[in-house]
Amino acid sequence: MPVKQPPAIPRRALFRAGGAALSGLVFRGRAAALQTTPPAGIFDGRFVPEGADCKVVFVSDQHYWPGHLENWGGGGQITTSTDRRMPDLAAALNEERPGLSIHGGDVISAGGSFFPTPEEYARQLAFAQSFYRKLSHPYAPMLGNHETLEALYQDEAQLADWSRHFGPPYRFHDLKGWRFVCLNCLLPNPQGRHGRGDGYGNAFGIDAAQLEWLSRTLKDACSKRLHVVVCTHVPPRAWVNAAAFEQAISGAGCVRAVVCGHVHRNSAGQLGGIPVITRTANVTTPFGFTVIHCYPGGRLIMVQKSQHFPFEDFISARFYSTSPLGAESDRYLTLGGASEQLPLTGLKVIGADAQAVIQDGHLRLASKSGRALVLFDTAALGEARLGLTAVKAEGDRIGALALAGPDGAGGVEAALTSRYSPDGKVYLARGESNAREVLARSWFNIGDSIAYRLTLEVRGGRIRASWKNMLDLEAPAGRAASGQFGFFVDRGTMFVTDLKLEQLA
Repeated sequence: MPVKQPPAIPRRALFRAGGAALSGLVFRGRAAALQTTPPAGIFDGRFVPEGADCKVVFVSDQHYWPGHLENWGGGGQITTSTDRRMPDLAAALNEERPGLSIHGGDVISAGGSFFPTPEEYARQLAFAQSFYRKLSHPYAPMLGNHETLEALYQDEAQLADWSRHFGPPYRFHDLKGWRFVCLNCLLPNPQGRHGRGDGYGNAFGIDAAQLEWLSRTLKDACSKRLHVVVCTHVPPRAWVNAAAFEQAISGAGCVRAVVCGHVHRNSAGQLGGIPVITRTANVTTPFGFTVIHCYPGGRLIMVQKSQHFPFEDFISARFYSTSPLGAESDRYLTLGGASEQLPLTGLKVIGADAQAVIQDGHLRLASKSGRALVLFDTAALGEARLGLTAVKAEGDRIGALALAGPDGAGGVEAALTSRYSPDGKVYLARGESNAREVLARSWFNIGDSIAYRLTLEVRGGRIRASWKNMLDLEAPAGRAASGQFGFFVDRGTMFVTDLKLEQLA
């Protein structure tokens, strides 16, 4: 469902918000009494407040290059996996069920510094089109500096093939209470009239016609009391006419944020008092995208997610001297309002040094000295399935636990660690951490700052751990200490963005 309306005639899309948020208390240290208990055997955690107008996904810089056999950028930017990454990303975005996904440019690796032949350019455009066909929700393709055939962008005539596939080079899309404006920041630069630009002759900004269109579009949004998010591939600080753009967005009075790609790193700044948020590239591990929750008062909650694709030949985030994800505050942030802490209803925290906080769309669990463990505050379960998406930020290991006692002891744990050991780097084990019996193990290239998606299931006397796009481990469940499920981190920090516990029939 591409968003192909002409710039002056938007097509309004409807969005039905869904999902309940958590409510309860924030815990530090040992478990405390909880105010409410979820239905026995069922827990579905969404770590954002209720009442959002809509949910939008922003993903940028996929740099798809089907059949390409070199990982460029020093080896850290993964194009060799294009044919596997593409359908996996489409599935991940569809699973979010957004009202709109915005694709912030450089979906392909064509123009700029890559100099493809016309045949290769056409093949990449067709591949991008096949990607968009897999999406089950409205989407808005945007132009990046690798979306044109020629390295030097001279005029919009060069965009004819791209526009034939994907629509106008700039447009907007309305969801309930919000307008998302997608710009073309490729500024024509014939004969280098704007200087050398990016080294290949490309200059960035918006020309007079688009600037006038932007002013009209923002004025119209304000008259309709819509909040606005402006999306552009290249951050405006690198534009030739950044001052004119700043005047347009700051003077409108309804622009809540500018969201960008291009630089392949998470960062935050300001332009005319408006937040400018740059998001990491999908081409680099952890193959990220951003989920944006939009609220009636103009507040935005931005949550870093991943398509969970740490496949066998990926390059760890440790390849970089500094992670492209940045600090926790760059990955998960709230704009335009209070960054409130949500309570942990239905969860209890174990560990003398344990800290658990829900804020900015994720649950942060940490312990400096030992194990921090979160258990579901529900009746003991027999056959059940726990789904967990977590980032190993630092520490010895992270994982999930099933069939444990009320104090978290015993049971079977499914863990991963970046440290080599006889237990394996991915394993199923029974018992205490200082005397565990390893039931099944394997070795895998585990890295910090990578999002791992784990499903831990107890069924028919067997326990099975499945790490998406990695491997499965299975063993007899054995005698349970109890029927408690949970998740943990040892001497470190983990970030959880998705959490679900369900009782199996």
